[in-house]
Amino acid sequence: MRQGDRITKARAVTLGLVFVAVIASLAFDLGIGTPSALGIGQFFLLCPLGGLEALLASKALVPVTLISLAVVGAFALLFGRAWCAWGCPAPAIRRFFRRELRPEEAPARACSAAHEAKGLAASLRHLVRDKRTWALGVVLAATFVAGIPLFCLVCPVGLTFGTVGSLWHLIVDKQVTASVVVFPVALAVELVLYRKWCANLCPIAGLLNVFGQLARLFRPHVDASTCLRAGGGACTACTSACAEHIDLHAPDAAIQLGECTRCGECVKHCPTGSVRIKAKSGDPVARGEQPEHVGPLFQQDEI
Repeated sequence: MRQGDRITKARAVTLGLVFVAVIASLAFDLGIGTPSALGIGQFFLLCPLGGLEALLASKALVPVTLISLAVVGAFALLFGRAWCAWGCPAPAIRRFFRRELRPEEAPARACSAAHEAKGLAASLRHLVRDKRTWALGVVLAATFVAGIPLFCLVCPVGLTFGTVGSLWHLIVDKQVTASVVVFPVALAVELVLYRKWCANLCPIAGLLNVFGQLARLFRPHVDASTCLRAGGGACTACTSACAEHIDLHAPDAAIQLGECTRCGECVKHCPTGSVRIKAKSGDPVARGEQPEHVGPLFQQDEI
């Protein structure tokens, strides 16, 4: 089985487990989590944005929350925006309603000699140009002023789990609440009617993009010796398959990869099997690699 197919199946299983765990807790009062946190007793993993909002709204430092955010932050430093492809239900909902952006609708990426530079300055320029970074700033500032976690009220993740939980209580417990209507309507407006929510406005993606610039592991790499585009062809299969429309051949590819969700679609759709996700860091395009065969979920060989 090719690596791309293995990643697709692993993502489906992971998302299913997250969904089942949260819904089971909501439906059966198991005490293992809420729509924004998973855990047992005093130990829980909190949504990083929700945790920051809680700290800003309360204007107090809560040790348990800080520990939870530290654990989640460490995960993001290793895997970047992996949550967006492996745990967030929003992409699955958008695919169900076929509302993903077409390549021509993707946010334009400027590419010049100035963007070829690697390092902190280039990463900061990239983050400043991203609308999601500004959305994140607005959300955090508004939360601090208002004293309540505003985005948590409209977060698609919470709305998704809240919708299923409300439907469960409606069917099983015969409890009729306004959330049965309000939650799915709000979710439809955000993810179905507005095509560019994930690409332009999601502050969770904006926050994870900051970590993503530092997360150098488990990124896709191109074997230039077999890649059609590296050989002078016009293939754009990996860029078109990528939800973030990352161009692995662009001069600033290393910076663009800060938005990589480790979804594996570029690997799956490469016609020559030249793209692989590796555990170790390295240049986006490299030479002298071997064609992919059956192997582990993520390749660990050197570039």
